[in-house]
Amino acid sequence: MYSQEQMQNGASSTSPDQPRLGVDRVPRLESAEFAARYFRPRQPVVITDMATQWPACQRWSFDFFAQLDPDRAVTLEKGNVLQDETAFESARMADYLTGLTQAGHAVSGAEDEGTAKRYLSMLRIFEQFPQLRADVDFSLLEAMTLKQVYFAWLGPAGTLTGYHIDWIDNILAQISGRKRVWLVPPSASPAMYPSSKYDYRSTLSEVEPNTWDAKRHPLFATVRPVEITLEPGQMLFIPRGWWHRVMSLTPSISINAFGHDLSGLLLYQSRASLLHGLHQLGLYGREDCTCHKKTADSKRAK
Repeated sequence: MYSQEQMQNGASSTSPDQPRLGVDRVPRLESAEFAARYFRPRQPVVITDMATQWPACQRWSFDFFAQLDPDRAVTLEKGNVLQDETAFESARMADYLTGLTQAGHAVSGAEDEGTAKRYLSMLRIFEQFPQLRADVDFSLLEAMTLKQVYFAWLGPAGTLTGYHIDWIDNILAQISGRKRVWLVPPSASPAMYPSSKYDYRSTLSEVEPNTWDAKRHPLFATVRPVEITLEPGQMLFIPRGWWHRVMSLTPSISINAFGHDLSGLLLYQSRASLLHGLHQLGLYGREDCTCHKKTADSKRAK
């Protein structure tokens, strides 16, 4: 187990050349096996078959969401706000999602990956559409945790969420489309160069592989990520403290469940809540964060 300080600033040491790790792929898991083999040891796992028959995988689409509440105003991320400048814009939900349906295509190369995409990220789906709760089943994580929160992620090919660690356990389920995920273990944290940019309940990396500066971040050359492609109906358990980077390869709909066990609530959520309160008062992370964009006069704006 890593300490609270390691979660924020990285582990205390790393080997000269990080070994490339593997991630198990299993068709399904019972709760006891998940707890013993993956949750308690903090090991990622891909679960290939447990979500394939979810109602969400059968009926969720951009058109489906557009019709739920066409006039709802949504906030869209523009580009990779974790490593790049924070930028947002607002849109009518139906307009954004209809545009995705019409413009859908797969990522063809690095040039698509580097293009700023508009992304409906971290949609609090069950707060806004509680009738959809029965369409998914995150009972594996719910059995291990005391408090959960759920988010949906809808966007075109090429959306990019850069390297970061979450201070909370996470299961990411791919509903439609395909995503690529890169995983790096906590032991490699010094080579990931934790950033001072503030993000709620997370630690960000300074490094984006597409624009990596070897002189500024030389240790990143030792990092050996595990690369995973998630297909529709597949789930990935990302334990608390693992670095991860996520890119959509096609137009994509995903949903994830974050969950805290008792240690997470006591050690990490309490700290996250304190820092969030200080941030809202402008006393912590006020110069650079993922929740406010800078205006022309260097002030913060939502």
